[in-house]
Amino acid sequence: MSVFRIARHELRQAWRAGTLAALGILVTLLLIGAGLAGRAQHARDQAQRARFQDLVKEQWNAQPDRHPHRVSHYGYLVFRPRAPLAFFDRGYEPYAGTALFLEAHRQNTANFSDAAQDSSTRRFGDLTMAMVLQMLVPLLIFAVAGVSVSREREADTLALLLSQAASWRSFLWGKLCGSLLLVACLVGPGVLLVGAWIGAEAVDQGTSDVMLRALLLTVSYALYLATCAGIAVLVSSWHSTSRGALVTLLGMWLVLWVVVPRVLPAVATMLYPLPSRASFEAEVERRVRTLGDSHNPDDPTFAKLKAQALADHAVTRIEDLPFNYNGLVMTESEKMTAAAYGEYMAGLVGIYQRQGTVVALAGFLSPYVAIRTVSGALAGVDLPHIIEFERQAEEYRYALIQHLNQLHTNEVALALDRYIGVDEHGAPTRQRIPQRFWQSTPAVAFTTPTVAWALARQPLGIAAVVCWLLLASIGIAARTRPAF
Repeated sequence: MSVFRIARHELRQAWRAGTLAALGILVTLLLIGAGLAGRAQHARDQAQRARFQDLVKEQWNAQPDRHPHRVSHYGYLVFRPRAPLAFFDRGYEPYAGTALFLEAHRQNTANFSDAAQDSSTRRFGDLTMAMVLQMLVPLLIFAVAGVSVSREREADTLALLLSQAASWRSFLWGKLCGSLLLVACLVGPGVLLVGAWIGAEAVDQGTSDVMLRALLLTVSYALYLATCAGIAVLVSSWHSTSRGALVTLLGMWLVLWVVVPRVLPAVATMLYPLPSRASFEAEVERRVRTLGDSHNPDDPTFAKLKAQALADHAVTRIEDLPFNYNGLVMTESEKMTAAAYGEYMAGLVGIYQRQGTVVALAGFLSPYVAIRTVSGALAGVDLPHIIEFERQAEEYRYALIQHLNQLHTNEVALALDRYIGVDEHGAPTRQRIPQRFWQSTPAVAFTTPTVAWALARQPLGIAAVVCWLLLASIGIAARTRPAF
């Protein structure tokens, strides 16, 4: 009996039992329901953030004539755009801040995460398409494929099948192929609908990278579900009863799919603890204070800068410089404070990355963790993508503040740089430059990293997915024929 005939026999049995159609409809409805809900939420969030970003730009352009340094402290608010495939897998997005305030002399972190603003139902997770494929479908596969071999033994048909010119190895491979056909019937309709949906959106938006990410997601989940089917068939081949096989598979699912992922955050935090926000900011502030007071042009820390500027232009007073010396102080101070913040932020990012490595290594213990790591990378919602947003935001902040410092240096006269009186409302005044300078500020724009960039940062997750597939395949290939 060939592998194909055994696979067809397995598929026919599932169809006759009525479980295949019922489970297929259930999975398809879950995928479509999760997709519709996720896409609607994704569209609302993206539209809201784009609207707020436009509002921030309008308010920035509407500023009256001001001193450039006042504008730098007025600041700029940026909103993290949602990843194009975040409706499929939300990953770290619910726990990452959505808004980041950019201002002079400081490098802030993002605030207002979805998890912090949602209700306590967040603790149960989001019903996304990724969650259905990662958590629920493997459980259904275990329920269906987990009895594929033990059922034949219980019905006393195993000896009959093996006597019909079928070897034990071809029998197991046939059962595996039949289980894979069952998996295709379970998730195929939903995946095809989602794939066509993503492809149509990607073509409309002209984003080939999204299409490539979607294709690689399909391949990754196919390997993952094939691994689950292989595990189920292998476990079933070791048990004499279907009940024993199902109990073993359910225990594996509870440990590897539920317990291990819940324990991981505590383990990662214990190995690489994060400083509290208050202590981190206090430490950075102490470091910045050692750099001097940029608002005081006579600060001893900037004495060398003053001497160098006077020597370069062969003058003895800052009043004789061809530019505003106070603006130069702000420019150099921003360089120093940005470097100090960058040093501490790099240390903080390093801790996050080491915690991420712990999670990625756990993928070799749990196939669920392995696929979650790869899925988050391909969907653009893993930790490296969140860190990349903050890196790009800091680049924009630094360029924006230095642009304002250049205006301070070249457009404001030194003699009018200090408060020179009061306006009609009794408020202290100094020289202001026209509003048109704010309107010429370039808009913020974030670039989504390529799929190659994303995969290069998750080699352990990719290796774990492949490793689990190889282990399941080798386990079936090495399985010796049991006694009846």
